[in-house]
Amino acid sequence: MERYLEQLLMDITYATENVSWPYVKQELCIYDWVSEEEEDNTAPTRMLEEWTGISKVQLPPPELLSDYQVSRLLNALKKMLDAYNWVFVLQTQVPDRVQYATIRDNFCQEAKVKQWHMGFFQLCTPGTEHGKCSLGDYCQCRFFEELFAGFSDEELSPEEDRAMQFECEINYIKRKYGNDWMKYYPYHLDPDYDDENGNSYNYGFDDEDENDDDDWWRR
Repeated sequence: MERYLEQLLMDITYATENVSWPYVKQELCIYDWVSEEEEDNTAPTRMLEEWTGISKVQLPPPELLSDYQVSRLLNALKKMLDAYNWVFVLQTQVPDRVQYATIRDNFCQEAKVKQWHMGFFQLCTPGTEHGKCSLGDYCQCRFFEELFAGFSDEELSPEEDRAMQFECEINYIKRKYGNDWMKYYPYHLDPDYDDENGNSYNYGFDDEDENDDDDWWRR
């Protein structure tokens, strides 16, 4: 397996370093720019396997790989997808083995050839029931469904709105960063960190210092 894996990694590296850009102009100017919505609707597509030269059948099932082998393959595949502007993005912490299985299971998909905006690797087939995809308990659709479940269409007071945002932000960073979530604590949403005038926490930014910096040219 190790010899096969080394050759596969070499093939992925070659695909990463030799991206072909079909249908894309070699030279672009600002007047060619289109909105993200327009590009999403009009961008040409290619099968990812055909475009990269890497096929799903080349990717070993995760149960045949050690954790180290999974990590190497996952990092190489992510780097390759970045090069093709078809990035693999997750909003929560997910084990490497689950990430690799998700890429492998969904590798046979169409990718949009985008010039101006980022394209995103499809994590599952549209219409898949939440939690039934390769991500399983780490399903991103279910995560966001749960995250926004507390939102209400009712008109809220500023205090109620802030409290709801605070709760949602805490739930989000706990899922995204795991044990490191306190590094990203939303002090600006926590009233316990407001100053004596009721202003939200400003993370050390001082308005007076900003104004002074803006006047540097007068000196």
